Amino acid sequence: MKKFEEIDKTLQNQIIDICNDDPYGLNPEFLYINILHSTGSTETLSKVFEVPETLIIKIKEQGKK
Repeated sequence: MKKFEEIDKTLQNQIIDICNDDPYGLNPEFLYINILHSTGSTETLSKVFEVPETLIIKIKEQGKK
Protein backbone atom coordinates (compact mmCIF):
# COMPACT_ATOMS: atom_id res chain seq x y z
CA MET A 1 0.00 0.00 0.00
CA LYS A 2 1.27 3.41 -0.94
CA LYS A 3 1.08 6.27 1.51
CA PHE A 4 -0.86 9.34 0.45
CA GLU A 5 2.39 11.23 -0.18
CA GLU A 6 3.59 8.47 -2.53
CA ILE A 7 0.61 8.36 -4.90
CA ASP A 8 0.44 10.18 -8.20
CA LYS A 9 0.23 13.97 -7.79
CA THR A 10 -2.83 14.14 -10.05
CA LEU A 11 -4.68 11.72 -7.79
CA GLN A 12 -3.51 13.60 -4.70
CA ASN A 13 -4.87 16.82 -6.18
CA GLN A 14 -8.24 15.22 -6.98
CA ILE A 15 -8.57 14.06 -3.38
CA ILE A 16 -7.43 17.43 -2.03
CA ASP A 17 -9.96 19.26 -4.24
CA ILE A 18 -12.79 17.07 -2.92
CA CYS A 19 -11.71 17.73 0.66
CA ASN A 20 -11.46 21.47 0.04
CA ASP A 21 -15.13 21.44 -0.99
CA ASP A 22 -16.13 19.45 2.10
CA PRO A 23 -17.94 21.66 4.65
CA TYR A 24 -16.47 19.66 7.55
CA GLY A 25 -12.81 20.06 6.55
CA LEU A 26 -12.12 16.42 5.71
CA ASN A 27 -8.44 15.48 5.69
CA PRO A 28 -7.25 14.22 2.25
CA GLU A 29 -5.00 11.53 3.73
CA PHE A 30 -7.86 10.31 5.94
CA LEU A 31 -10.21 10.08 2.95
CA TYR A 32 -7.60 8.20 0.90
CA ILE A 33 -6.89 5.66 3.66
CA ASN A 34 -10.58 5.11 4.42
CA ILE A 35 -11.44 4.46 0.78
CA LEU A 36 -8.39 2.25 0.31
CA HIS A 37 -9.31 0.03 3.27
CA SER A 38 -13.06 -0.07 2.67
CA THR A 39 -14.78 -3.04 1.12
CA GLY A 40 -17.81 -3.02 -1.10
CA SER A 41 -18.69 -2.24 -4.66
CA THR A 42 -17.33 0.82 -6.38
CA GLU A 43 -20.87 2.15 -6.67
CA THR A 44 -21.57 1.71 -2.95
CA LEU A 45 -18.29 3.29 -1.87
CA SER A 46 -18.90 6.19 -4.23
CA LYS A 47 -22.22 6.86 -2.52
CA VAL A 48 -20.87 6.40 1.00
CA PHE A 49 -17.88 8.71 0.51
CA GLU A 50 -19.72 11.04 -1.88
CA VAL A 51 -16.97 10.90 -4.51
CA PRO A 52 -16.96 9.84 -8.18
CA GLU A 53 -16.66 6.13 -8.92
CA THR A 54 -13.57 6.83 -11.02
CA LEU A 55 -11.81 8.16 -7.93
CA ILE A 56 -12.65 4.99 -5.99
CA ILE A 57 -11.20 2.89 -8.80
CA LYS A 58 -7.98 4.94 -8.93
CA ILE A 59 -7.51 4.73 -5.17
CA LYS A 60 -8.16 0.97 -5.10
CA GLU A 61 -5.55 0.53 -7.86
CA GLN A 62 -3.00 2.18 -5.55
CA GLY A 63 -3.59 -0.56 -2.99
CA LYS A 64 -2.55 -3.17 -5.53
CA LYS A 65 0.81 -1.56 -6.29
